[in-house]
Amino acid sequence: MKGSSLGEVFRLYLQEMRRPAHYIVALGVGSLLTLIARLDLSLPIAPFIVPFLVSSVGRTVARAANRKNEQLLELPAQRASPGFVICRDGRIEAAAGKTAELFERLAVKRIHDFLVCPEQPDVIDTICSGTPVDPAAEVYAPAEKRWYRVFTHSSPRQPSVLVWLEDVTEEHEGRERRHMLRAFQIDALESASNDPVVQQGDERLARLILGGGFSAVLFAQLDADGALVGSAFKESDGDTLERSAPIRICPDSHAPIFRSRTENRAIAASRRQGRSGAAGEFELEFPVAAEVQEFLNQRVDNLVNYHAGPTSIVAFNKRPSLTRSDITFLEAAVDAAHSLFAAIDVARDRDLRFIQAIHGLCASAEFSDEITGSHIWRVNAYSELLARSLCSDGPLCRDIGQVAAAHDIGKVAMPELVHAPRALSRSEWARMQLHTVFGAQILDRMIQLGENADPRLTMAREIALNHHQRWDGKGYPGLLDSAGRHVALESRDAGTYTALRPPKGTEIPLAARVVSVCDAYDALRSQRPYKAGFDHETAVALIGHDDRTDASGADRFGPDVFEAFMDLRERFAEIFADSNEKAS
Repeated sequence: MKGSSLGEVFRLYLQEMRRPAHYIVALGVGSLLTLIARLDLSLPIAPFIVPFLVSSVGRTVARAANRKNEQLLELPAQRASPGFVICRDGRIEAAAGKTAELFERLAVKRIHDFLVCPEQPDVIDTICSGTPVDPAAEVYAPAEKRWYRVFTHSSPRQPSVLVWLEDVTEEHEGRERRHMLRAFQIDALESASNDPVVQQGDERLARLILGGGFSAVLFAQLDADGALVGSAFKESDGDTLERSAPIRICPDSHAPIFRSRTENRAIAASRRQGRSGAAGEFELEFPVAAEVQEFLNQRVDNLVNYHAGPTSIVAFNKRPSLTRSDITFLEAAVDAAHSLFAAIDVARDRDLRFIQAIHGLCASAEFSDEITGSHIWRVNAYSELLARSLCSDGPLCRDIGQVAAAHDIGKVAMPELVHAPRALSRSEWARMQLHTVFGAQILDRMIQLGENADPRLTMAREIALNHHQRWDGKGYPGLLDSAGRHVALESRDAGTYTALRPPKGTEIPLAARVVSVCDAYDALRSQRPYKAGFDHETAVALIGHDDRTDASGADRFGPDVFEAFMDLRERFAEIFADSNEKAS
């Protein structure tokens, strides 16, 4: 050990002796002094070299004592995260190594040119003052798109501040992604009664995961046979989210999506982590299901898999590589997915009960009318089809398709008029028109029974009340007073409503106008005891021009709804034909 130290000292001494600058300086100074003192250049210079040799020994001893510290001083120049010295006004005084290269490339002259703190703007001034910075504070470098934690050192007597940064970008972004997942999870749980949120929830969650750098993700639920059933998602053509066809993975496939269940932990694997590096080893150890591989349409280089309850997730191809933060993120994503699918189950159960209730009402109306059960299915199908051509709100269109057939439920209150074997008198016809009001009153009762009424009941009420209104204002019932205000539906007397003005134009809800033309088409096509059903062409012609009132289709249903009907009239014919085939 002692011999090794002496050897190190001798090496340092040789380094000092090999520095030509020392000799040049000694020679120059000695010659100059000789010239000035005696003007005799022949004076030996040895007396001047000796002090240099002595000082070299002194410097060698000093360097030998501090050789480890010298090596430590090289650290700031080698760090990936910046370290530098600033004046109290923020000017960069000194930087070395990678930091110097970075600042030169970005033309950074002041710390303000490099760092900002969106959440605490005064942090940069705190750094310049030399005051210790809150350890929780994070600053952002826009030019680098990196987040840093800041450390400083200074003393009151020094005019400068030593600043060094710690890159926390991965930690910051991981925290942000987990925060978004928590918000999503809370949203999913609180939105079990909000169909649009629930139904599109898996797409929203997929976007969150893909936004973390993955190229694709698979969500699946465990079924009764032990298989995992779900869908995969990936982004294509820029920001378009693509969903796969339903995928079913059997447990004997050894697909990686089962690994977390087998080993009861999160699984993360990368191709470079193969035990022997042999070609195909990664595929052998983590065989991706054929349907998934076909959808991905790319080689799988890494993946993360985890599960919670019946829900499993596997995310593929994180770029540039997998990190511990990605595993933590996916663990949180699985919890969010589990909450989402639980909310979807609640929503489906609620949907089923809602549809059962609505169809029960419609069925009760059938007992009071001459229509068949197929009428309910057809009017719902026509209405959703037509609504989708007029509105971009998919869930709203689906809702219209669920409640459209409830338009005539008010007829349950007047079976004697519905089944009257003769033409109705004027007063009977006026009462028959009240089926719109009775239907709305029935639905009002249903709405009042719940604390949080299903918005589809409100839509069903609007349809039941307004499906006989006309765009030109010649429909029924009257609902508006002389000031254009809607009156309360408290009366059951026909005279109350004949004294009021019927809505017209855009005063009529779009859903009601959609259902109106759909109901008219199906009534014309259907056979009744007092008439044969019309063929498709005749029904379309009668909708375009009512030979009883001389009203055009635009007069009755509005130009937008009538035009959309005409564009889709052949699809209406297909729905009617399909219904008859099923009935037979």
